[in-house]
Amino acid sequence: MNLRPLRWPPALPLLARCAVMCAVLCTVAGCGAQRFIIIGTASAPSTSGYVEIEHVDKHEVAIKVRMEQLHPAERLDAAFSSYVVWLQGESGNPVRAGSLRYDADARAGELRTKTPFRKFVVKVTAEANDKPSAPSHFMVASQEVLVAD
Repeated sequence: MNLRPLRWPPALPLLARCAVMCAVLCTVAGCGAQRFIIIGTASAPSTSGYVEIEHVDKHEVAIKVRMEQLHPAERLDAAFSSYVVWLQGESGNPVRAGSLRYDADARAGELRTKTPFRKFVVKVTAEANDKPSAPSHFMVASQEVLVAD
């Protein structure tokens, strides 16, 4: 068997590389909670984070979304003031889950919420306010989630 060393794409930030390796190690080691790694889009390449499944019952799924290396929204565009998390189920339209609680000193944001979806896409967008009716064009990160029962 011919094994080659792992080569990372040059554009993948160091923090994202560490997050990917931690996810792989947790999967191999059999860590308890389900966790999905989120890597920032080209609009926010240094951003990374995770979606963690905290609790599952027959009617809903409790999740935590945590983003790190997140610049203040105003730095992306003067019109933006917050980050909003959207959940998009298989039916199609994204539903606003809430706004990230942003800590400027830590450059991190977090949201805990519940959803009836078992398969969904988490999207984080920069927004002009914390209660928009639809996602803006400025996607910071996105990750598909499939909850294991």
